[in-house]
Amino acid sequence: MKKLSKIIVGIAASLCLGIIPTAKPAEASQTPLTVNIPDGKQAQVSSKTIKINSADDGTITFEGKTEANAEVTIAKRGGNNRHYKVNADENGNFSKTLKLSSKTKKCNFDITSEDDHDSKSAKTTFTVTNKAYVKPVAESESSVSSSSSVDEESSSAVSSASTSTSATGDMKTDQANGMIVGNANSKIYHTPDQQGYHMNSANAVYFNTEAEAQAAGYRKSLR
Repeated sequence: MKKLSKIIVGIAASLCLGIIPTAKPAEASQTPLTVNIPDGKQAQVSSKTIKINSADDGTITFEGKTEANAEVTIAKRGGNNRHYKVNADENGNFSKTLKLSSKTKKCNFDITSEDDHDSKSAKTTFTVTNKAYVKPVAESESSVSSSSSVDEESSSAVSSASTSTSATGDMKTDQANGMIVGNANSKIYHTPDQQGYHMNSANAVYFNTEAEAQAAGYRKSLR
């Protein structure tokens, strides 16, 4: 009988242990972050990014709300990759204005927040199209157009004796007889008293006067 009692007590103890709840580890809290959408009328929101345009001068302002005194990081990806940081005020409000270079056509900004307890927020990504972007002129196009204009200007500016040699670069600059000598590569001209007057004749373009050189798009050398 005593043996049976011990068995019953053991079973009851096992059942009691089985119903004792175990403590679950607390899930890590995430710093709240809400970023306003600039120019909401033109914004296109997707699951991955928010597409917006900069202002006409290339500026863009990011503002929103997060944990009080939290540090907000704005990471730029595209063009010159940079990180900008701004601290939220005691109410959690923050604002940061950036200006894009005219060489940057489009770039992404990843915005996150981190509080004093190293708790980070989820990432908000903006894809910004720069309205101040200036398309660079292709080097091949600019060189062709500039060389053709130089040939036209030089042929009308120099005498008939030097015209044929100025286009081909066969004439030596030390035999230029006091003419103005321009460098077709740098678009800089030199007078006989300047250091750069004697140059590789393959790059030389000749003018009778400084006015003719300037009319052809050349500027005077500083030395």
